[in-house]
Amino acid sequence: MENKKPNVLFIVADDFRDFAGCMLSYPQAKTPNIDRLAARGVLFANAHCQAPMCAPSRNSLLTGIRPSTSGAYGFQPLRSIPMLADAVTLPKHFMNNGYYVMGTGKIHHMPLPHGPDPSEWHEYWPSFENSTLTFNGEAEPKSKENYGMVFGPRDIPEEECGDYAHASWAIEQLSKEYDRPFFLGLGLYKPHLPFVCPRKYFELYEKDKLQDIYIKEDDLDDIPDAGKRLVKKKITQYIRENHMEKDVLHAYLACVSHMDAQVGRVLDALEKSPYADNTIIVFWGDNGWHFGEKHTYKKFTLWGESTRVPLIVSCPGKTQNRICTKPVSLIDLYPTLNELCNLGKPTQELEGTSIVPLLDNPEADWDIPAITTHGRDSHCITSEFWKYIRYFDGSEELYNRLYDRFEWNNLAQNPNYAHIKENLKRFLPTVSAPNAPGFTNQQYFSSDYPDLEHWRKHNKSQ
Repeated sequence: MENKKPNVLFIVADDFRDFAGCMLSYPQAKTPNIDRLAARGVLFANAHCQAPMCAPSRNSLLTGIRPSTSGAYGFQPLRSIPMLADAVTLPKHFMNNGYYVMGTGKIHHMPLPHGPDPSEWHEYWPSFENSTLTFNGEAEPKSKENYGMVFGPRDIPEEECGDYAHASWAIEQLSKEYDRPFFLGLGLYKPHLPFVCPRKYFELYEKDKLQDIYIKEDDLDDIPDAGKRLVKKKITQYIRENHMEKDVLHAYLACVSHMDAQVGRVLDALEKSPYADNTIIVFWGDNGWHFGEKHTYKKFTLWGESTRVPLIVSCPGKTQNRICTKPVSLIDLYPTLNELCNLGKPTQELEGTSIVPLLDNPEADWDIPAITTHGRDSHCITSEFWKYIRYFDGSEELYNRLYDRFEWNNLAQNPNYAHIKENLKRFLPTVSAPNAPGFTNQQYFSSDYPDLEHWRKHNKSQ
């Protein structure tokens, strides 16, 4: 039967920074399918996560509640966080409003008890207890010696890859008939570590011809100590001493292209299905990743490499093939989909803002910045032209994003820009929830620095 309300295809890629071809941050990235999705919708080129790590980013998006409000700064299971214990998640909200809700792969951070919750999905493949598949080539053990940096091609059929299986299940669901609108979530694990995938994706790139990542050797000289503490010194040293910079980059790009191919398979299936003209497509990445910028690797910082993510929304009847440079946040997706699908009022107060006006007109007036939080009282405010960081100890960074895209020149101590700082400070969260109980892994905040008693006292679970 024909659905009166639109269906939703909700796709997330894990640790996918702004390395989509359409985002122009790394033009050699080969993502033809993500690029064609951008051509049929709006690419939000200034989109940012709520937290630069998987669990708090996803918990915030799925509940519409900021980490600074909930205290969910780390790897706590969603339902273990008192503020979120009874929150109605995005899929549950769709279920409550008559949608058939189904999912596969990594949408929540992990399987139960982190999620997905059987009360929030009609079905989840392969199971609620085993929500994310990998494949044998990913089983190479991490070690203290390699800091988890496992990467390289694998001679294994693509059909045995976890993301291929998840995409295949999503494709199968698109071939079925439904008596009501559906919400279909697809969580792709790549390009998350380990950076391994079928060899053919490595062969898409010539490693020696890959463009170098721009790195300023004295880039940390104007960074306060609280920022330096986020730098992964030992991992960076390990990669540089072993001359692995291009190898790691090459492997990441290969995994990006592998993930992109699965997106393409699902888009092809949707276009051939009866739902092609009545389905909203949302594609997003949960957080970014560093490749030596600010002399660090991985994520877990408040700099642009960690916070900026791809976000594409394709909506029937809305603007197509446009780029929006206004700042938006992943937390905005809950109210946006609520409006687009004309759902009922959410149970909890959502802290994001619907970006439907930007879908109608990507150049509309918009003075709402993106807010990213990493640990208690450390925040980043990103506007269209500026980025302001304030750490828990009051130290600051300020960058002019228009003229300093790599965030090389910290202007926070320059009195000529005091008015810019004051304006951006207005958007700092007014709530500073203590760290919620549960597994948090303070190492992701503290890095390799030994003298962190001040930080630990401020961020301890309470």
